[in-house]
Amino acid sequence: MPRRRITQTDVAAMAGVSQATVSFVLNGSTPTGVRISEETRQRVLDAIRITGYTANPAAQRLAGGLAQILGVFTYEATFPRASRDFYGPFLVGIEHAAERLGVDLLLFTSAPVTDGRRRLTRDGWQRLGVADGCLLLGQHEHRGELQHLLDTNYPFVFIGKRGSDGGRLPYVGADYVGGTVRQVERLVALGHRRIGYVGMRGTDQPTLDRVDGYRSAMKAHGLTTRFVELDDVAATAAEIVDQRFTAVVVAPENHPEELADELERRGKQVPDDVSVLLLGQPHHPRRGGRNWSGFSVPREEMGARALYLLSRLVSDDSPKRDRETGRTSALTEAELHQILVCPDVEGGTAAPARTDEPATDEPGNDEPATDDRTDPA
Repeated sequence: MPRRRITQTDVAAMAGVSQATVSFVLNGSTPTGVRISEETRQRVLDAIRITGYTANPAAQRLAGGLAQILGVFTYEATFPRASRDFYGPFLVGIEHAAERLGVDLLLFTSAPVTDGRRRLTRDGWQRLGVADGCLLLGQHEHRGELQHLLDTNYPFVFIGKRGSDGGRLPYVGADYVGGTVRQVERLVALGHRRIGYVGMRGTDQPTLDRVDGYRSAMKAHGLTTRFVELDDVAATAAEIVDQRFTAVVVAPENHPEELADELERRGKQVPDDVSVLLLGQPHHPRRGGRNWSGFSVPREEMGARALYLLSRLVSDDSPKRDRETGRTSALTEAELHQILVCPDVEGGTAAPARTDEPATDEPGNDEPATDDRTDPA
């Protein structure tokens, strides 16, 4: 795992030149009598780009080589916009951890947000070098950029569970699988059998984990899985009524308040007729809205834990060998890949199933619990 900054020596080794040549190329000038061919110059520039090397005057002035600055980069806009402050709790946790560690935070915001997504451009790689390491968060990450950071040994931690080749990517995530399983178990205990999943079927990790938890819990009870894509609130409410669901688990980004309003306009009261459990906090909370049942994501704790982990990656110089994989790293597997429990929320939108609920599934209309035809790509 990364424990040091990329240096000019690393760039020189990759380009097959001397460190002095790297310095000349970086400075854009050469002493009298020294000539650097265009081919050599390009090799040096390519090595700088591949390694992500950046001259960091602030760090060079410090005896320890560390600037005591940790960065934060988000793939989506982060500052609060009306009630849509989803990232706020993450940033609060990060700030509190930074205070305890005595480090400064640098929020990287120069990369433009295009179509809701931000990218680490070529210039972005250089800017990251101002910080000793960086936290990354957001739903729409670029996997190639994460792999580049791993390949160049730049210290970073992703806030949210993420996979990578060889399992090298450090992260602090939420247990969406376990949280979703518990909500289905909760509904089964209340007598529900016709339990639907409402949400877009994306390939982002939280969605994959929620779907996995829902599938496994329904299968464990011999129940049929039923998915409703939320393209339109009115159409979704109509589908819930048509399918005679007595309970649904809902991905929180899918406007649950509007969905409950639409159900009630169709004569289905929440929770008396249809129990609704959220798989995380609502992304668009309504002032004075419903007291939702379900689970919450420990966003502040995730932010704080991620910064502590990043600090360890930057400073830990006592490598340990993993007994199972034989790999040597500064941290154990459990420390590098942290999954936090999502606490249950009692709320007021779950109730016992009505006594007139069908005792068994109607054949021929539903997706079998073991049928994977609609799995995300």
